[in-house]
Amino acid sequence: MPEISEHTPIPGNLNLSDEVKADRVAAIFTPYHDRIAALLDARALRRTIVVAMHSFTPSFKGEPRAMQVGILHDTDKKLATILVDLLRQELGLVVGDNAPYALADDSDYSLPTHGAKRGLHHVEIEIRQDLIGTPDGQEAWANRFARLLTQADEALKAA
Repeated sequence: MPEISEHTPIPGNLNLSDEVKADRVAAIFTPYHDRIAALLDARALRRTIVVAMHSFTPSFKGEPRAMQVGILHDTDKKLATILVDLLRQELGLVVGDNAPYALADDSDYSLPTHGAKRGLHHVEIEIRQDLIGTPDGQEAWANRFARLLTQADEALKAA
């Protein structure tokens, strides 16, 4: 529960007591991850990949970010490598490989927990926020990833 994001204080996160933090974890974090775990448990006998999708700001601490999309990975690079290659074949895209962030056990929870610990292929997709700020942008990126994730899954099956 960070108290600051980039240069912006988050008033609702300032000076939280341990009790308030625990209440937030119980109300939001735990049910969210319990639901993901239940969904994955229900698919235990089916081939499954885990994809987390996030967005990132066009600039960070005054530095512009030229990339439009980033693919994040940790110990499992298979799916990420395939997606980076597919995205780099798209015209006009600047693609980050473990950028604008990198996954790490000490700063990420979803993919290490729901992907890596289960032995599932997993990846995080980061899309620059200005590209998905309109319904048209959202639809374009949704269509792109519907196509590319299907292609990536086929490539994983063939590997």
